[in-house]
Amino acid sequence: MKQLITVITTLAVASFLAASASAHHSQAMFDTSQELLVQGTVQRFDWVNPHMYLIVATTGPDGEPALVEGEGLAITQALVDGLDREALQPGTPVVMRVNPNRGGWGKQVRILDVTTEDGEIHPFYAANTRSRELVPASSLEGHWAPSLQATGAAFGALARWPVTPAARETQTALVADGLCFVEPIPFLAVLNELRTIEISNDEIIMRFDNSGDLAVRTIHLDASHPADIQPTRMGHSIGRWEDSTLVIDTVAFEPNPSGIAANVPSSALKHTIERMALTDDGLRLRYEIVVEDPESLSGPATLTMQWDHRPDLEISPASEACDPEVASRYIEHVPQ
Repeated sequence: MKQLITVITTLAVASFLAASASAHHSQAMFDTSQELLVQGTVQRFDWVNPHMYLIVATTGPDGEPALVEGEGLAITQALVDGLDREALQPGTPVVMRVNPNRGGWGKQVRILDVTTEDGEIHPFYAANTRSRELVPASSLEGHWAPSLQATGAAFGALARWPVTPAARETQTALVADGLCFVEPIPFLAVLNELRTIEISNDEIIMRFDNSGDLAVRTIHLDASHPADIQPTRMGHSIGRWEDSTLVIDTVAFEPNPSGIAANVPSSALKHTIERMALTDDGLRLRYEIVVEDPESLSGPATLTMQWDHRPDLEISPASEACDPEVASRYIEHVPQ
C-alpha cells in the first residue's frame, strides 16, 4: 500500500464528539475543524487507560519514513462502542482518519476511526455506525452504558449550562488534565462506560467502570441525610421510589475540579437530584439529573439522556486501571 498523508479541510467537523474524552484531558490541542488521512501500517497498538494509542508507520511530508501516534478513547469506552482490538495487529495496512495537532506535524493526533483493507471501519472518537441488537431489561438492576452518540449529546448539553464567570475562568487552568482522576456525577454519569446497578431492600449500589478504575456509589433507601455527614467525592445519596422511578438526592460533595463538567469546578454547596426509569420497551434507562451549585452555576442545570441495556459488558479487570504515565502522555504533544 502506498503510504501518504492527505489533509482534508472540513469546517463542519465541529462534532459533538470533540468533548467525549474530556473526562481525562482537554481536547483543545487537536484541530477538530480539520481531518487528516494517514495511510500506512500499524506499528503498535497500546491498549491502555485512560487513553489508548495507535502508532502508524507512514511517510512524512519530507518523504522520509515517519511514525504517527494517534490517541483514542479509554478501553472502557472503546469496548462499549465495539472496537475490535484484534483487527489492528502490528503490520496491518490501515487508513487512519484523525484530527491533527495544532502544534503541527510530528505531534500526537486524535483518531476518529481506522479503516482496514477489508473495508471495515473501526470506531475511535467517531461513533460506531453499526446497529446493535439490544435486549430488554425487567428492572433497573443490571448493566448499562450510554452510546457514544448519547454521550456526545450530553456533553453538548453540559456546554450550555449556566456556568458562572468565575467557574469558567477556573476551567481554563485545566487542573484535572493529565491525571488518573475519577470525576463525580454529573460527569461520571454521562460517560459512555459501563455502570452496574444492584438493588436490595435498604440500598442500591452503583459501580462505574471509569477508564479502568472503579467508582462506587451507595444510595440509601428511605433514609435521611445525617446532620454530621462528612463530604466525599461521591457525596451522600438517599433514594426513594416514585412508582417505578428511582429518585436520588445527593449532598455533601467535596469541592472538585471537574465536579460540574470538564474542568468546571464544583463547591461544597453542590446538590443533585437524579431520576432513573426504564423506557417503555425496557431497552434503555432514562436518566435525568438536576444540579445546583451557587458558586459554579447561576441557576439549576438539567440534563437528560438514555443508557443502553448492556448485559454483554463486564467491569474491567484491575490490570487495566488508569496508568498515571499514560494519563500524562499527551502533555508532551501540547503546543507551547
